[in-house]
Amino acid sequence: MDYTLDTIYLMDAFELLERLPDAAADLILTDPPYGIGYQNQFTQTPHPEIIGDGIKECDFDYEHMARECYRILKLNSHAYFFTRFDRYPLHYAALEQAGFTIKNCLVIEKNTVGGIGDLLGSYASNAEWVIFCQKGRRRFFKTRLLRNHRFGGIPGAKRKQVPEFKTRFPACWFGPEYPKSTYSTGWHQRTGFSHPTMKNAACLEWLIQISTAPDALVVDPFMGSGSTALAAVNTGRHFLGCEIVPEYHALALQRLETGI
Repeated sequence: MDYTLDTIYLMDAFELLERLPDAAADLILTDPPYGIGYQNQFTQTPHPEIIGDGIKECDFDYEHMARECYRILKLNSHAYFFTRFDRYPLHYAALEQAGFTIKNCLVIEKNTVGGIGDLLGSYASNAEWVIFCQKGRRRFFKTRLLRNHRFGGIPGAKRKQVPEFKTRFPACWFGPEYPKSTYSTGWHQRTGFSHPTMKNAACLEWLIQISTAPDALVVDPFMGSGSTALAAVNTGRHFLGCEIVPEYHALALQRLETGI
């Protein structure tokens, strides 16, 4: 397939994935359908339907998606897949079967406390789960986010020199020092942008910077509101993705145009 970098296509994710050549992407960063039926009798805010996000498992072939993402990812590269606590075992197994090495599950604080379904007398979700995996083996990129504040060692201390960049990073992002995984209610009210699973571009920027070098290609076959594309632009990377719902495709293009 001939494709244009920095483009969000209006098409089905599998159509895009199956047309991409092997080893085209430097990073996969995506939030696939969970099959949880986010719109139900408890939903108060109507949204356009997210294709494949119904209750039935057969609505979306996660195993097929995992295999295609593995195929188009370059060797020695990272991949991030947003998930949920009740879908984590299924997604973990599918990604592992596709060939990925599962490294960890990131837990990133949301800007709001929410959830789906009947939350009366229940614990509402205040964090996103993200499966972090790799194809081959890749170290983190030496970004300022990983710079050691005590680089060069501690004067007078009998210990080895502190490296300039960290080789590990916390898997739980909670507190003011980390970006939130979603936007605040106030942000949605100010911008007027609405999507049931919109991710904070600032959070995705951190993942992109940690896992890729500038000018890398970030692929998101489930672009949704366009946060991945916006994060790629803001960090000097290229993006490629698609969205099947026309309303959300238009929203993603609007966010790219406005930079919000």
